Amino acid sequence: MLSNLKIDVDQIRTFVCVAEHGSISRAAEAMGVSPSTVNSRIRALGKELDANLVERSGKGVALTPKGELLLGYLMRSLDLLEEGAAEVKRLKSREQPALIAADAEIGTWFLPQVMALYREKYPDVHTNVMLTDSSIIIDWVMNGKVDIGLIQGPVVHKGVKAMKICSSPVIPVFSPRHPLADKGVLTARDLTEHRLIAPGQPSDEWGRIRQWFARQKTAFPQAVTADHPETMKQFVYRDIGYTFSPLLAVQEDVKSGRLRTAALRPALPIHRDAYMVSHRSLPMRRVAAQFRDYLLQEAFAS
Repeated sequence: MLSNLKIDVDQIRTFVCVAEHGSISRAAEAMGVSPSTVNSRIRALGKELDANLVERSGKGVALTPKGELLLGYLMRSLDLLEEGAAEVKRLKSREQPALIAADAEIGTWFLPQVMALYREKYPDVHTNVMLTDSSIIIDWVMNGKVDIGLIQGPVVHKGVKAMKICSSPVIPVFSPRHPLADKGVLTARDLTEHRLIAPGQPSDEWGRIRQWFARQKTAFPQAVTADHPETMKQFVYRDIGYTFSPLLAVQEDVKSGRLRTAALRPALPIHRDAYMVSHRSLPMRRVAAQFRDYLLQEAFAS
């Protein structure tokens, strides 16, 4: 019975290649393997079928009558295999994309880095990303409008499963031309003498930054307000002031030399956490599960 045959695709491709080239050595060269590998595959195929498939002929090899008979079937099987593989790829390209929602902060400092890495590894997998408020994202996850939500934590909601996927330290960020850009280690007193770019709306994170200055008995710096993280970064580029940002949001700029960072003494014990949320009981579609697994296992493995 066919189900009992132990024939693999490498054996089939090798046999067809030998038939086309009439030579073990030329077939090996064409396939990028050793002649001994070609011989081994041909012998294994013949043993499985209990038939002598090739014989020596002059300086090369020729198919036996049984080999000639088998060749047509194997070529058809390869054609069918390639046709099936192409159809699977076409089906995959038509598969619905993973639906991902992120809040504005995550969409600015976390998601661009992740999506660049993900698309590099999985260029054929499609994702749709929407940006909105965290409370809306939770609702969308609960009613199945999106597969995955990415929000800042901590997350407290009985209907969703929340997993921390990244924790990025918050650091001071300067343009290369800023007077503090090359100081290395800074104190609160160093920072308070220069203009700060801060959000106009209060937040827990910036409240803790204020507390850090207060603990050093140093006044909070004079601030220029800008509520969107990307606007704040643009202000830094243009030497309007410095700001505080998660390292992940600026690491590419730091590597390229467009921005500079500095250590603080004492250290600023603040991290920006990103959480992935999904429905606690609804099954997740394959493409979304692949993105989830990438975030949990690979995105920041290095």
